[in-house]
Amino acid sequence: MSQTKCLSLFAGVAASLSAASVTLADSQSWTESGMNADEVRAIVSEMLADADNRSSLLQSGSAGHDGNHFYLAGSGFKLTVGGQIQFRYIANFGDDGGIRGDSFESGFQTRRTRLEFGGEAWGDWGYFVQGDFGTGGGFMLLDGWVSRSLDNGWGLRWGQFKLPFLREELVSDKRQLAADRSFTNDVFTMGRAQGIELQWEGDDWRFAFAFSDGGGSLNTDITANKVIGATYDPVSSALTGFALSGGEAEYALTGRAEWKWAGNWSDFDDFTANANEEYSGMVGAALHWEGGEAGSFDSVGAPINVDYTLFAWTVDASVEGNGWNLFGAYVGTQLDTDDFADDVTDHGFVVQGGVLIPDSDWELFARWDAVLPDGDRAGDDAFNTLTLGTNYYLNGHAAKFTFDVQWFFDEGAMNDLASTNTSVGYIFDDQDGQVALRGQFQLLF
Repeated sequence: MSQTKCLSLFAGVAASLSAASVTLADSQSWTESGMNADEVRAIVSEMLADADNRSSLLQSGSAGHDGNHFYLAGSGFKLTVGGQIQFRYIANFGDDGGIRGDSFESGFQTRRTRLEFGGEAWGDWGYFVQGDFGTGGGFMLLDGWVSRSLDNGWGLRWGQFKLPFLREELVSDKRQLAADRSFTNDVFTMGRAQGIELQWEGDDWRFAFAFSDGGGSLNTDITANKVIGATYDPVSSALTGFALSGGEAEYALTGRAEWKWAGNWSDFDDFTANANEEYSGMVGAALHWEGGEAGSFDSVGAPINVDYTLFAWTVDASVEGNGWNLFGAYVGTQLDTDDFADDVTDHGFVVQGGVLIPDSDWELFARWDAVLPDGDRAGDDAFNTLTLGTNYYLNGHAAKFTFDVQWFFDEGAMNDLASTNTSVGYIFDDQDGQVALRGQFQLLF
């Protein structure tokens, strides 16, 4: 018998004896109760059988850390447990006399505190649940889905997940180049939704197609409709601005395709390239179409329903290798609200790149992004942001410091799509030249 077997059996015997002692302690001893030898042998045999069963259970499972997460496994199931903490300090500098009030705002922010549970069952089934303690401390479900692997690279998943649209959004929060995603991404992202997704992955191509409740519909019920926020001129009562947000669409279809001409798919799980990483390149494109009825109000404040259709598209390219990386993306959206307002077509751009300093754990990066509203909007000025920063990797993405500075060149009040976003570091104002400093530490476990 092996040492492991002996130890497991010993543990089982100990557990069985412990359980048996509770019963025997409350009764007479077997010699005093008149039990014969056959009855004693039967009790001992039962205890040994129970010990062997316990030792088998001990041997059939395993637990530990796989380099990324803690895990428990056994009997065809595997559970991994992980988490993320992003803690940062933000200092924002603006001009005096703006509508924001104070020209300086600063403080600490727990940007992300997340717990995640995932794994597999019976080989072909997978699951993932992730929740986040928001900056205010409230806990919210982010992801909750089940997947099924099919033959020849096909797969299905259903539940709540990120829609396959913007690449910057699809790269995990854990593996971003800067302290957070771009302002442009936050304006145009479809975020998470509830739905079902068909996936396929080959050697050089992969795609995903989702049928869902629409962009930004996480944690919504079937009766929660989209909302069109509207502003009107107080004198002429003319519509001066509107935006689509929240709730569920009546239908939504999203599709994304990617082609890589070099490298491995895992190279594109983040934006950073290791110093010894070989060259890799990928292009992607996606479409999103949704529609339904949205709630709004007219110039006198009376509630109305508006039929709408949203069409969105994006293309992007990523190249990296030997310690350097480059990424660029374009995104556009067209919102049709029938007779409520004229159709509007908005655009956004992101270009970023980084390089590792040779023989060090430091990485330098830069990013420019722009939000360009439709010319028919009241606030149709461009909104440009420049980000410069550095990462210091203690243990890859699992433990790293990020320091960056952002220049918001334009007035948010002159752009209908701009609003306060403390995650990015911007505070809505009618003055230009706002600057934000961010210092962040990330820990993954």
